Amino acid sequence: MKGVEVSLRAKLKDYTTIGIGGNAERMVFPRSIAEVCEIFSVERRAGVTVQTLGAGSNLLVSDNGVQGTVLCTKKHLSKVVFLGGCSVIAEAGVMLPRLAVLCALSNLSGIEPISGIPGTVGGALVLNAGAYGRRIGDLVEWVEIVDAEGVLHRVEAQAIWFGYRETAFPVHGAVVRAGFRFAEGTREVVFEQIRRWNEKRRTSHPWEEKSFGCAFRNPQGGESAGALLDRAGMRGEQEGDAYFSEKHANFLLNRGKATAADVCHLMNRGRKAVEEQFGVLLTPEVRMWGDFGA
Repeated sequence: MKGVEVSLRAKLKDYTTIGIGGNAERMVFPRSIAEVCEIFSVERRAGVTVQTLGAGSNLLVSDNGVQGTVLCTKKHLSKVVFLGGCSVIAEAGVMLPRLAVLCALSNLSGIEPISGIPGTVGGALVLNAGAYGRRIGDLVEWVEIVDAEGVLHRVEAQAIWFGYRETAFPVHGAVVRAGFRFAEGTREVVFEQIRRWNEKRRTSHPWEEKSFGCAFRNPQGGESAGALLDRAGMRGEQEGDAYFSEKHANFLLNRGKATAADVCHLMNRGRKAVEEQFGVLLTPEVRMWGDFGA
């Protein structure tokens, strides 16, 4: 993989929003989709596992780190192309707040409710990220995926299943680029909507804290995970430097030196408390990489 940017023993805590995690055996930063294809092809032949990382905003990495190769899209795969007719192409490493601003400048509307999510296009598509009634899957026309063999596939939106905080693609691999269709808007109105949604987020969420966002998915029907955790007495509870936010009980934060083990212990405590008191078994929303033991 001549010319590909590589970092050995990269500290994954520096690449996740919660600031936790051991080292990656090797981390690569492709500058193009062609390089992504090459990386998967070469590593497949070598028998090396490849995991894809965006902004690390919904990720908990083991304190022992991960083996194999971590492919980071955020650093270089950040091109956005406006085609006209409300169609936009964005690479996987584009941050959602940046995409929202670029859409506003181009008089395009639709992304405003999710404009404050601190994730990349690729990560958002994998999880069908959403907020305030809008999910990224609502805006997609097609997605391009590089499979484990290094082959690039374009998948139309109709062939993709978008669920609550999960997406099922007909091809397994790394999301590298997607096409979106937005609505016509006006710059001033779109920017005002972005401001309003972000202000709502600031008042209810622990803005700019070290966090991976919500620890648990909201159960179908009934109360939200945050409300259940709050009523179970978990608001402000902590393990080491990991703690549930005083502002929103489903946000798990890192005061500075929290470990993945601290986070797991606290999540288990919260899950057990809710199950014992209300008979509801919460499902983790965060993805976990590495060995967390029994």
